Amino acid sequence: MELEFVALANYLENHLKLSKEDVALSLPYWKKFSYKKGEYFNQYGNVCQHLGFIVSGIFRTYYIDDNLKENTVFIYTPNEFVTAFRSMVQRIPCIYYVQALVPSYIVSIHINDLESLYSKSKGWERVGRAIAEDAFYKLLNRMENLVFLNAEDRYKQFLENFPDLPDLIPQYHIASFLGIENPSLSRIKNRLKTVGTKVANGDQEEN
Repeated sequence: MELEFVALANYLENHLKLSKEDVALSLPYWKKFSYKKGEYFNQYGNVCQHLGFIVSGIFRTYYIDDNLKENTVFIYTPNEFVTAFRSMVQRIPCIYYVQALVPSYIVSIHINDLESLYSKSKGWERVGRAIAEDAFYKLLNRMENLVFLNAEDRYKQFLENFPDLPDLIPQYHIASFLGIENPSLSRIKNRLKTVGTKVANGDQEEN
């Protein structure tokens, strides 16, 4: 089995508790794709027809507002599914763009094949519910963070969830995801750095 499919199989078996038989049932339907930085998994106005599993790389979902500003809504990293969920399930034009932020590799499955698996296997039917629940909770968590956390706390949580991303993607993408302007994020980072330096110096003085 090729490495891309090994990563998928491991995720399906270990994270979604799918049997080896159900995993094997699905493998003929998954196809490999590579994306260059800036290429699109799906674009605004297109009906999304695939569910992707990220083997390596980073994707974002974003929309363009009336001022022609790009606003990042979701960020996806390896061992996550990436799609425009509502567009895929309801077969309606997508209102977002889904874009690779770095060179990325995925395996993806067409919605028709996915629904065929749901009808053939109770295990895959359960996986379908899990994918839908994950999309719902990702959206709910996103909304609650924007409503209940201030910008600094949102950045701290971002670092907990994505500790490596500040070194991999431009800061303005992170600022957009946090719902703030890039200069504001720079001030937050400088403030946290200053606080960290003071704490470190205080510990040295005590020692």
